[in-house]
Amino acid sequence: MGTQASLIPHRDIRKMLSAVFTLCLLNDDLGTADLDELICKAREDARNKLRRLKPARTKSVDLVLLGSVLHRWNRHPSYLDREASPFPIKAFGRTPSVEALFRAEGKSKSFELGLRQMREIGLIKQDRSGLFLPRSDSILLHTLTPEMVANLALSINRLVSTLMENTSTKRRPGSRLIERNALVPDLPRRRLEEFKAFSREQGAAFVSTMNDWLENRREGKKTKITNSRKKTVAAGIHVFAFSE
Repeated sequence: MGTQASLIPHRDIRKMLSAVFTLCLLNDDLGTADLDELICKAREDARNKLRRLKPARTKSVDLVLLGSVLHRWNRHPSYLDREASPFPIKAFGRTPSVEALFRAEGKSKSFELGLRQMREIGLIKQDRSGLFLPRSDSILLHTLTPEMVANLALSINRLVSTLMENTSTKRRPGSRLIERNALVPDLPRRRLEEFKAFSREQGAAFVSTMNDWLENRREGKKTKITNSRKKTVAAGIHVFAFSE
């Protein structure tokens, strides 16, 4: 996703629609006319929701890059004090600096824009001396943004793809991606807030562990082979809780 894009990339929307239509086509009872009618109704539902939600902004932010910068900032020894906590750093210059964090990600050209965006969306804070500190080691957005919409689009496609691949007769049990759920149909309403708190705690711990594992095994700048991207894949997990 481009850092200056004003719209969700069409390729991401196409992936989400492809996933939805895949589910539709698996339903033998759904005819062409029925599908057309559902599309029209769904489009109107989307317009109504958009009017109610009121997106916070239209400009996109590269959360993958900013997330990697925050992870390095909160984990690399060069940026930690004796208590393993991030210490305030300058914006420009050699390590330790925010500019050096972007340089370590191979994204020096994105530094100034990235620094401005991290300040705008509250990922970092600046002290009286002008130095910067991360507010957290992860990114949590609580307003509707282009990234949330794009992430949802990709997650729908990834979930459907995982299900389709796991049910393929060619797949060996040991090579299948994890796809699990835990639910009950009758949780007492008085337990809902307890469930939310417990799921946040457990989910955050799991995601943090997986994020560390993934970040520590990235290809990064280990090789300068021009076709190195052909030897890498996007991999990850998506955890969410729900209540109906």
